[in-house]
Amino acid sequence: MASEWKRFLEEEGYEKFKEAMRLSDEDSKDDPEDDPFRSKYRSREILLEVKEKLKPHLEKFREQDQELVFLDCVIDLRLGVNYIDTEELHSGEEYLIKVIECTEKYKLDKNAADIYLHALNNLGILWFGRRNPEKALSYLLKAEELYFQYKKEVDGPPKFVAEYLKSAEDEKEKLEHLRNANFENSYTHTLYYMAQVYAKLDESEKSALCCHKTLQRQLDAHKYTPLDWAINAATLSQYFVTKDEYPQARHCLACAEVIFEEIQFSENENVSEDEKEKVQQGKADIQRCWAKYGLALLEFSKDRLLKATEEDTPLDPDESEKEFEKFNLEVTSREEQITCKPVRDFEEARNVFLRVQTWISGAKEFYVFDGRCTDYIELVQDHSKAFKFLAFFELNLDRQCKMHKRRADMLLEVCNELNPQHYLLIVRQLIYELAEIYSGIMDIKYMILKEEGGQPSIHAIKKINSLALQSIQKYQAYIDSFKDNKPDLPDEYPELDTRPILVAWFCMGRLYSKILPLNVRERLDNIKKTEACYQYIIDYCKRHHKAAECMRAELEVCEEMVALLPLKMEKIRQEAEI
Repeated sequence: MASEWKRFLEEEGYEKFKEAMRLSDEDSKDDPEDDPFRSKYRSREILLEVKEKLKPHLEKFREQDQELVFLDCVIDLRLGVNYIDTEELHSGEEYLIKVIECTEKYKLDKNAADIYLHALNNLGILWFGRRNPEKALSYLLKAEELYFQYKKEVDGPPKFVAEYLKSAEDEKEKLEHLRNANFENSYTHTLYYMAQVYAKLDESEKSALCCHKTLQRQLDAHKYTPLDWAINAATLSQYFVTKDEYPQARHCLACAEVIFEEIQFSENENVSEDEKEKVQQGKADIQRCWAKYGLALLEFSKDRLLKATEEDTPLDPDESEKEFEKFNLEVTSREEQITCKPVRDFEEARNVFLRVQTWISGAKEFYVFDGRCTDYIELVQDHSKAFKFLAFFELNLDRQCKMHKRRADMLLEVCNELNPQHYLLIVRQLIYELAEIYSGIMDIKYMILKEEGGQPSIHAIKKINSLALQSIQKYQAYIDSFKDNKPDLPDEYPELDTRPILVAWFCMGRLYSKILPLNVRERLDNIKKTEACYQYIIDYCKRHHKAAECMRAELEVCEEMVALLPLKMEKIRQEAEI
């Protein structure tokens, strides 16, 4: 009789399911490091034990008792997930495929649709973990197709997976609501996984769309963890930043802030240090996303103004304010703390800069130099970038110099604290940027001289020469870092580093020519050094044709200058009668 297996469930089966779920979902979190799957294995044993006890009933009533068949599928589904959790992927896949095969023809049946959808979702996760996003996507698209087909063709939500593992207690109306919420949640999970798969496939627009839908559905269902939701919304903002869609990016960040503030620990609550640290990191990461937003807006504004100036045309109308789907949250006051429109002058740029500076300072409270060094340095580099963009909008040349000097000071401070052996790539980045800053300040000093007219003062000459030499010294330090503890530079540089290194040589050649000499001999020495830098580039490009391709414009200048400089030196000698 069919009632026999139901009696078994009522008497002991449901209790065993409850224990298996508790072991898997709760106790497993406290398993020791040397036995990380202890609770998962115990959960599996219980599921296999129940499956074995139901086996005779299944063999006897398979044809006439569909409910028992679907229960067996649910146990297989849980076993499949269990094997995946314990990193036994092949066994997990076998169980999930078995569920798919068993429920395929019933996928639009109210008793099987959610089981089928869960199996597809988990196969998607499995193949994503196996680094096969294409196959993962095929399962997730099937899950999405089922969701829409079911909603269109079937009246009423399906029985949800967990229902099979406990006795029916809920009233019909409440059960209908629970079933609907669970089915919608299953599809929300499908979208969540699809967002990750599309990101891995470099389909950023589809990934962002799935992420946006996931976040909205989580809000609508009031089914989310505030920290995770806030971080995901802040991350989504960065996609909109890359598309120069600043209203959308700002809205995501404002929503992230509002939801993050739902995180509250009561005084009596036993919160682990790890949990507190995760929250502090989440706050810092949202602040970093805000800072990145502000930096991108400043850069976008700068490029927009430059384009209008170069083409001698009026500014393009701002098209960023197009319609987009907002989250159902009131965030106006958060959005108003920073503009989403391109800035046009120094005052507007300064307002954005000050917000960026505040967010960077906030993030530094978590990302400190001792312990989180790499992140701290990235924040310092972002701070430097903020000054760089602000300086673009500053019309006063002296104040521009001061801003760039601030950049140099902050970068030099961290650079001097780093051991190049442990942080070589970061040190290279920093000294290269320092070289560019000193060179940039030197150029501004030249512009000031030009504006003032007349003979430059000794102080002005010394300042320009000092800046040129500081820049040369940093470029040389960058180049020397590729010697790899050997006396000479390598014959060939790494491919990705070739252009930056040769550009450093090119910049040094230019800088030697910018030094204001105190006498003719010094002038000739500097021209020789310029010639040597340009000749180095020519010789390197002759030996390595790929380098010639990536240095085409600079190489042309080098060849012209190397032909002209000896004539120039000869002329200087004749004039000075040396």
